[in-house]
Amino acid sequence: MNNSFARLIDGMVEVLRRDVIPAMDGEFARGQAYGVIFMLESLKLRGDWSSAFLGEQVAALQALHNAIAAAPDLPAAMPIVSAPAAPDIASRDLGDSQVADLIDWLAAQPSPHPAIQSAIDAYLTRQIRHELTTSARPMFAEISLGRETDKDH
Repeated sequence: MNNSFARLIDGMVEVLRRDVIPAMDGEFARGQAYGVIFMLESLKLRGDWSSAFLGEQVAALQALHNAIAAAPDLPAAMPIVSAPAAPDIASRDLGDSQVADLIDWLAAQPSPHPAIQSAIDAYLTRQIRHELTTSARPMFAEISLGRETDKDH
């Protein structure tokens, strides 16, 4: 039976907390180990074998594409944000590049198109929320102090 990705990460974190960190001398070394725990927790949230993390990013690009396509009176010279071809990294990266081009273009316009600006704002808000929900709990205190500050980890 295979363990899930999250369970493997949880096991590594537990070994660090239970066996490695207590045996380390010095706050600096322990702080570095807490930094490793933070990175492992981030990987657990963002690097699963499923496409859930990437899928939300691609879905946000699709929603932006749909909102722009539904906007009235689109300027002909406006850069496009194409619909993602697949829920993969290449489609996400292409979409991100197209969104950056659109934001740059919009910023250079004397009067921004309100529907496009609103669609970009909604897209950026959705992306920020996704980033926040898939980020590990900060461990700044543990890293700087070299010890646990919250036993409910």
